[in-house]
Amino acid sequence: MKAVTALDKTLFDGYVKPKAAAVAVILREGILDKDMDWYETPQPTEIRPYMYKALMGLVEIHAQISRVAENLLERGMYALVENVAQDALLSFKQVKRFGMGGMLRATLEIEFMHQTLARYVSPPAAKTLSELYNKISQAYARRPGDENLQGNLDSVKRTLAESRRATGIEFMCFRAAKERSGKGKKDEARERGKDRGKDREGKGDSSTAS
Repeated sequence: MKAVTALDKTLFDGYVKPKAAAVAVILREGILDKDMDWYETPQPTEIRPYMYKALMGLVEIHAQISRVAENLLERGMYALVENVAQDALLSFKQVKRFGMGGMLRATLEIEFMHQTLARYVSPPAAKTLSELYNKISQAYARRPGDENLQGNLDSVKRTLAESRRATGIEFMCFRAAKERSGKGKKDEARERGKDRGKDREGKGDSSTAS
């Protein structure tokens, strides 16, 4: 039995680790981009493309596991997210200091990843992400003129919510089945409401014409 368990782990790690490493490269290049000055960057108004690219990589892996071995999907995704969270932490540890804009941008991008992958965030991954948030907060170098922190945080929350809505379809696979079903029903109801509105407009036009 031990030999079978060891073989299972070897095969599983042999699949997961290269996949996680590929996503980690995307995150590392985005976080440690030589053109990104985390101290001077302004307040974010959008999430940078590297984060979408990393998450789309996980969408592809999710699809591959679903096709080949769906019974291993949760195990595989939990392991991948744990690895990705750890790699993000290691990359951000190399950032010496954040200005307000950098601190808000880092928080926005990691929170977007966290919320998108929430279904597959295990306790170890959650602990790593908590360490990451603390690291960003501790490396924030406050400067004169940084008084309106709460107002800036509210703006970041709006950007986060808008980005989540805009990518709901692309990252639908990360949602629980019940959540996906509920979202689909809401969309259908919204479309039916639009159709009824059009019907009423058409009837109104007809009565006016008569």
